[in-house]
Amino acid sequence: MKGSSSRQSPNSSLWVRIASYARLLSRPDTPWTVKAILLLAILYLLSPFDLVPDWILGLGLLDDLAIVSLLVGWAIRLASRHSRLSPDNKK
Repeated sequence: MKGSSSRQSPNSSLWVRIASYARLLSRPDTPWTVKAILLLAILYLLSPFDLVPDWILGLGLLDDLAIVSLLVGWAIRLASRHSRLSPDNKK
């Protein structure tokens, strides 16, 4: 089959991202603020308490998605800013 090996399923991209966030959490050079924000996102997902209850169809899951997306985006911006400013990354 031509080209089938170059295609990725949509879920594989998600798992690659999740694995990269896990590596970011486990790296010793990751700033503690980035680790704290990522852990806060995980705790919010696992917490039974939400801003909007999950039993409200659509809105309950939408607030989880929005808050976790904002937290992960913030952590990634902080991590990229740290990596640009780090003297170890200068060529």
